[in-house]
This record gives sequence, structure tokens and C-alpha cells, in this order.
Amino acid sequence: MEAIKVVKLIDSADLHIKELERFIGMEMEIIILPLSRKKKASVQSVMKMAGVITLKKEPVTFQRQIRDEWER
Repeated sequence: MEAIKVVKLIDSADLHIKELERFIGMEMEIIILPLSRKKKASVQSVMKMAGVITLKKEPVTFQRQIRDEWER
């Protein structure tokens, strides 16, 4: 399957897409989707999701304890 992607500003009901000339005479399915506008995340908005992990045990000891639980 060959796909073609063309981004155009729709300014009327008539579309003229020169990239489709090679498909003239072929039966095609045409799908039109609006471009989604992505919001830019600011550093502050991302940092609001940051958290802190406090360890009450020494990390290697905690890791060994968890692995022992997996082996049971």
C-alpha cells in the first residue's frame, strides 16, 4: 500500500492537490483529518509532577529483600 501525506490549509471547498496527479484514473480512498495542536509544556508544569522518594532502608538491603520475596 502506498500512502501520501499532504498538509494543506483549507481555504475553500475546492481542493487542488498536485501530489495526486499520478493517481488520476485510479480508485482511491481520501481521508481528511485536522492537525492536532499540541500544547507546549512548560518546565514549571512538568516539575509539578516531580516527587521525592525517601528511603528508610539502605538501597542494596532493600533490593535483596524484594528479590527474596520474588523467589518465594
